Amino acid sequence: MAQLQLNNVNKTFQRKTGEAVHVLNNINLTVEEGEVIGIIGTNGAGKSTLLNALTGSIQIDTGEILLADKPIQGLDQVEIAKYIGRVFQDPSMGTAPRMTVFENLMLAKKRGTIRGFSKSLTDENYQQMQDFVQKFYLNLEDRLDIPIENLSGGQRQIISLLMATMQRPDLLLLDEHTAALDPRTAKQVMETTQEMVREQQLTTLMITHHLQDALTYSDRIILMHHGQIIKIYDQETIQTLSSGDLYQYMEDLII
Repeated sequence: MAQLQLNNVNKTFQRKTGEAVHVLNNINLTVEEGEVIGIIGTNGAGKSTLLNALTGSIQIDTGEILLADKPIQGLDQVEIAKYIGRVFQDPSMGTAPRMTVFENLMLAKKRGTIRGFSKSLTDENYQQMQDFVQKFYLNLEDRLDIPIENLSGGQRQIISLLMATMQRPDLLLLDEHTAALDPRTAKQVMETTQEMVREQQLTTLMITHHLQDALTYSDRIILMHHGQIIKIYDQETIQTLSSGDLYQYMEDLII
């Protein structure tokens, strides 16, 4: 069953010079429920613009975006946030840095409700969150009272991931969410991400510049260039590729 459908999606921006830039050019894509799609491409390919269009932070010019068979283009960001979770490269964009870990987690748990945040800061919920984060082996259970901004990079990204997935979104967007981490921590965050995605069968789009991660964790990979999807690699093809193969293909596009 198709969880996400993009039909002839287009977006054009105007530069200060008056030149029109087609940042999304006739995008067509179908993503099945529970599928993980890796998105690769050089800078300016349209990767983040595509995610911004899905979350409503930019409005598309033409085309249709269907999530669980319902059109979402034209909805405001607050409404779309009920259905889509997003993890950014910078965790401060998805968290309240000066609030504690516990407060951030409870904000995520109350997403989509209007009242009752203060009433949710109970001992019972505190214990529940301690038990919840303990399984990630990052000592987060001992840091619930610490402001998010005081955590390590890996811990912050795990909390951001937990917040984005706590309500089991219809679609999870990973926007280079390991790019700012050292290799060891990035690997740990990616393994945790895979565990959570597979456990909840989350339909996921993942932008990454780590080409090996795209090969390791994706069911399919789409390659974008100048606002277009120019190639889609299926699982059978992915098994035959190396990160060097993908890198060379991207280099050839620049030349």
